[in-house]
Amino acid sequence: MRLLLLILVALLLAMTIGMLAAHDTGQVLISIPGWSMQTSLVFFLALVLVLFFSAYIVIRLLSRLLAAPAMWRRWRRQRQRQLSEKYLSDGLLALLEGRPTEAEEDLIKGARYSASPMLNFLCAARAAQRQGSSKQRDHYLELAAGANPDEKVAIGLTRSELLLEQKQADMALEILTGLYHEYPQHKRLQLLLLRACTELQAWQDALGLLPAVEKAGLLSGEELQAQKIMIYSGLLQNAGESSSKKRLDDAWNDIPRKLRRTTSLIKVYTLEKLKFADAADCEPLLQQSLQNQWDSELVNLYGLVEGWDATRQLEFAEEFSTTHPQDPWLWLALGRLCLRSSLWDKAQTYLKRSLDLKPMPETCHELARLHEKQGDYSTASGYYQQGLALATSLAKHETVKLQEQVEQAEAMTAGARQVY
Repeated sequence: MRLLLLILVALLLAMTIGMLAAHDTGQVLISIPGWSMQTSLVFFLALVLVLFFSAYIVIRLLSRLLAAPAMWRRWRRQRQRQLSEKYLSDGLLALLEGRPTEAEEDLIKGARYSASPMLNFLCAARAAQRQGSSKQRDHYLELAAGANPDEKVAIGLTRSELLLEQKQADMALEILTGLYHEYPQHKRLQLLLLRACTELQAWQDALGLLPAVEKAGLLSGEELQAQKIMIYSGLLQNAGESSSKKRLDDAWNDIPRKLRRTTSLIKVYTLEKLKFADAADCEPLLQQSLQNQWDSELVNLYGLVEGWDATRQLEFAEEFSTTHPQDPWLWLALGRLCLRSSLWDKAQTYLKRSLDLKPMPETCHELARLHEKQGDYSTASGYYQQGLALATSLAKHETVKLQEQVEQAEAMTAGARQVY
C-alpha cells in the first residue's frame, strides 16, 4: 500500500513537471559569493526531488542498519517463544497419549528455548517416572527447583504425587507436611495430604484433615462419605488390635451417630468386638441393619454374636427363613444360634440346609462341633476332613484366580507397550 502511494505521488510529480516544462520557461539563479548557477525552473525542481528522494533512501538505509541488532534480538526472542510453545504442546500431548519417551524429548528441547522452563521440567519428571527412571525424575525435579525456586508448592506437590504413585507415601507425607504448615489453605495440598495419610493408615491425622476438606468442597458427597467410612473403619481396627475393649467402645462412640448406622462400619465394629468376651451390644445394631437392608455378611455375624436373650435372637433370625430361603449364610447363622441353645436336631437341620445350598468350611466346622457335643466323634471327624478339603480347594481357587489376574494385567501392560 505504501509502495503504491509512492508510485502515485511520483506519477503526479512527473506530470506536474511535464506540464511546467511545456508551458513555463522560467529561470532559476543561485548565486553564492565567488560562485553562481543558472538553470531552468523545471530542471531545478527535478534536481530537488532527486536529491530529496536520495537523502530519504540513505537515511532509511542507515536507520535500518542501526536497528538491525535490535530487530535480530526481537526476531530471535519470537522464534524461541514459538519453539518453546511448540515443544511444550507436543510434549504434553505425547504425555497424555502415553508416549513418555517422546514426551520427555520434546519437553527437554522446549526447556532450552523457554524463558521459564519449570513447567517443562515438571512434566518431564512425570514422563521419566512413567518410563521407570526414578533417578532421571529426581534430576528433572531438581532442575525445576533451580529454574524457579519460588514455586516450591508446585514442585513439592508434583514430587509428592509422583512418590505416592510409586507407593512411597512416607516420603510424600514428609514433603506434604512441611508444605501444609506454610500453606494450610491450599486445596490440592489438602487432598494429597489426606491421600498420604490414608495410604499410611494414619487414620487420626486423616480424620483431622476431613473438616477442612469438607469445608472447601474438595470431594463430592459420595467421595466424602467413603473417606469417612474408610477412616473410621481403620480407627476401629486399630482399637480392636490394641486388645482394649474400652478403647474399641470409645472409638465406636466417637463416630457420628448417623455414620454408626452404616452397614460397613457395623460389620467392622462387630468383627473387632468378637475378639473380646462380650459382644452382646452388637446384636441390636445387627438387627436394625438387617431390618433396613438384607446382607449375608451381617446375618453371618449375627449368628456369631451371643446376645442377651438367645431365644429372642433365634426367633428374629428365623423370620428371614421365608424371605431369604436360598441364602446359605442365613441357615449357617440359624444353626449356630440353635447350637448355642442346645437345640441339636434343629441345629443339624439348619446346618445341613446350608451345606446343601453351598458347601462351606464354616458349615462343616459347625456340624463337626455338633456331632462332638453328641458324642459322635467319627461323624465329627468326617465333617472336619470335609471342611479342610473345602478350605484347601478354596485357597487353591483363590490362588489360581489371583494368578490369572496377574497374567491378565501383565498381558495388558505388554499390549499397551506395543501400542505406544
